[in-house]
Amino acid sequence: MSRPIVLAFLAALALSFSLRAQAPAASALQGRWVVAAAEHQGKPFDVIKGGVMTITGNEFEVRTASGNMLKGRLALDPKQPSHLDMLHADGARWEAIFAVDGDTLRLNYVEAGGKEPRPTAFATTPDSEATSITLLRENR
Repeated sequence: MSRPIVLAFLAALALSFSLRAQAPAASALQGRWVVAAAEHQGKPFDVIKGGVMTITGNEFEVRTASGNMLKGRLALDPKQPSHLDMLHADGARWEAIFAVDGDTLRLNYVEAGGKEPRPTAFATTPDSEATSITLLRENR
């Protein structure tokens, strides 16, 4: 095989593995999730309990406990399977880590461009701007 054909084949193979690695994470996120617990600045953040996030494909919709609506797209990083960006329709971007364990979704996020990098753990501290949330999948 010629070098360009081999390179094209390897690129296609890498893309295929990348999409397959992202697909399980993306499919595990699908559905309707209810906020069961939250933490901000190291303290319980109960005001958002009961909010609902619905994920369909790569789109999300959040109806907050106070009735506000947020919409946007999700972007998963195939190189960092636990990384997720929430790209809001109004232009805001949250950088998050996430984990799905059965019907439990955990998120910890910060607003992109702020003073803090993407979280690395599912906890916050008193001087942190991160928000850690535990959501439960609503019965199907």
